[in-house]
Amino acid sequence: MASDLNLPESLYEDYSTPDLPVHGPASVAYWIQALQSHETKERALLILSQIIMLSFQNKEIRKDLAPLLWNSIGTISALLQEIISVYRTLSSPNLTETASTRVSNALALFQCVASHPETRKQFLKAKLPLYLYPFLNTKDKEKPHEYLRLTSLGVIGTLVKSDDPEAIRFLLQTEIFPCCLTSMEVGSDLSKQVATFIIYKILLHEEGLKYCCVLADRLSQSPRACDGLRCCLPLWFGDRKFTSQLHVRSSKTPISSS
Repeated sequence: MASDLNLPESLYEDYSTPDLPVHGPASVAYWIQALQSHETKERALLILSQIIMLSFQNKEIRKDLAPLLWNSIGTISALLQEIISVYRTLSSPNLTETASTRVSNALALFQCVASHPETRKQFLKAKLPLYLYPFLNTKDKEKPHEYLRLTSLGVIGTLVKSDDPEAIRFLLQTEIFPCCLTSMEVGSDLSKQVATFIIYKILLHEEGLKYCCVLADRLSQSPRACDGLRCCLPLWFGDRKFTSQLHVRSSKTPISSS
């Protein structure tokens, strides 16, 4: 991700102008406000995504940016409108790279909100990750769809990287596993890596292990489903080093039978 999950740099073009300092606090507020205008929204999304890239190197920017995005009037609504606008094209070849890039930049702002401990709780309470699931469930392998898949996985990856039990619980309750398995089946190598990382982080939590035990019981009753899961999961999930780590963690945090 262009941030700490290594999304492709091609998602972020350089739209800075020499007469406008795009990275100062005043300009951040300016570009957030620009999201409200149809004429300036696309440029604002690109500039703000650049600022987010910089925020992973500058703690001062990162500390303030997520609360600014969340608390500014109409910003989250504007981002949701941008995301929802491409739903109707997900099952058709009509999704353009331009539209995909705009939405990917909106998702980058979601990732910023998801990375901050204060705004993350509000992000989950509003159930905003659910708006990403259509991008994860699509099986189209074209470049515009892959951009949306990868940036959506980046947001989910940020949630699990926080090791926040509330985030893990939310993702399990909203069936993130099937979304990750779909991404591991049809996504690019990078999408598969991020989806695998998400599953790995979930399995390190007691609730994640419990979920997988229940899932394994269900799959054992369906050989076809079990074979499908075996094909999708990476080979190292069966490696002794990986399974031994799970056994160690599960022995430290026993899973109740309830």
